[in-house]
Amino acid sequence: MRRRDLLLLSASLPLMTGVGGRELLRLRRARFEEIGDSVLLSVSLPELLPARERDAMASIESGFATTLSFEIKLYRTGSTQVLARHLRVVKIQWNPWKERYSVQIQDPGLGPATRYFRERSQAIEKAVSIDRFRIALAAHLDRGRRATYFVTVVGQRNPLDEPVAEAETTNGRGQGRDLSAFSRWIGIFIKSAPKAEKTFAVRSSPAFYLVAK
Repeated sequence: MRRRDLLLLSASLPLMTGVGGRELLRLRRARFEEIGDSVLLSVSLPELLPARERDAMASIESGFATTLSFEIKLYRTGSTQVLARHLRVVKIQWNPWKERYSVQIQDPGLGPATRYFRERSQAIEKAVSIDRFRIALAAHLDRGRRATYFVTVVGQRNPLDEPVAEAETTNGRGQGRDLSAFSRWIGIFIKSAPKAEKTFAVRSSPAFYLVAK
C-alpha cells in the first residue's frame, strides 16, 4: 500500500478559552498519514480515564460498561466549515467470565470490534486512543502548503444520551471566516455539547497539509 507522511506546520490557531480563562480546546500533538486513498489520524485523550479517578476505575471493575464517545471534525485552517464529522463509540468493562478487560470499538459503517486485555492499564490505553482513524479521502482535500487542515476531537465519558457511531462528509474546499469568528463558534459548540460524566476537547497541533504529487 502506498504510504505518504503528511507535512506538519508549526503555525497554528491560538488556544481557545472560555469564561474565566478555562480552556475549551487543548492543543494536542496528533499524527496524520496518507495511506492509499485515505488520510488517517492518530491521537489520544487519556484525560477521559485517568487512573487517579477512583470512581471511574471502580466503575470499570464493576462489570458495567463505561462508554466513551469521540466526535472528530476536520476543518481547513481559517474556515468554520466542517469538511468531515465522525463519531466513534467505545465501551470498556471487566468481563468476569473471560477474566479479562474488554474494549469494544464501534466506528461509522463498521461492525463492533472487541479486544481483550489482562491489564486494566492496557485496556484503558486502547480505549482512549484513536489510532489510524480515517478522517477523509485524500481526493476530497486540496494539496500543497496553501491548504492546511486540522481536527478537533470532543471526547465524553458516559454521555447521558447513548451515542451511535456515524459519519458525515463533504467535499467542500472553500475557506471562510476569520480565526476570531471560529473561536467564538467552537466555544458555543462545546458549551452546548450533550451532558456527560466528563468532557475533554482537543485540537490537533500543528496543522497539516497533503504533499503535492
